[in-house]
Amino acid sequence: MNSNIQNIVLKAITVIIIFFGVLFTYFVMGDDNPKEMSYEQQEQWAIKEAIVQELDKTKTASELNSWKSDRTAELVREKEEVLWNDVSNIVDFTTWAIYLTIFLVIAGFIYLAVIDTKKALKILAGIGIFSIFMLIIYNMASSQVPQHLLDSENSLLAEEKIHTPENWKMASAAISATGVLIAIALVGWIGGSVMKFFR
Repeated sequence: MNSNIQNIVLKAITVIIIFFGVLFTYFVMGDDNPKEMSYEQQEQWAIKEAIVQELDKTKTASELNSWKSDRTAELVREKEEVLWNDVSNIVDFTTWAIYLTIFLVIAGFIYLAVIDTKKALKILAGIGIFSIFMLIIYNMASSQVPQHLLDSENSLLAEEKIHTPENWKMASAAISATGVLIAIALVGWIGGSVMKFFR
């Protein structure tokens, strides 16, 4: 496989990883977090539904109040589930991206070491720097799960809980790493374009 094809494949994989990283992060950032909202704010979801369905014309005041209370509770549960599903997607995606990266790095390094040892050593140094960067990001990520998320799982067994410090740390690291890598990619792209312009 010539170097041009290798570069195209690696760039394509990088673009795909960044794209899905941004997409999953966008989903999480766009989700409502009921635990960070007051009951009055949560109730607005049910009130909007009641207005659309014109329930004030078919229910008495007491029935409407009861419906709003029940529907608010349902919407809170639904939105919490959506939020955590999106967070789980980031964690799963990051895990698989790490596995894929490790596999490609090992395979590529072995191939390159056979045909060009000096270049392989330079790449190994780059891998080392990137690994240190990821370790720093992971160690800086918070593992402190917000109290309201811990409270929401008080009734679950330990093995059923998903808001664990490990999962929270991984999600935090994934979001932080995605943001930093996007920033680096943008700086590199803009910087490269500027340099080409002045040459």
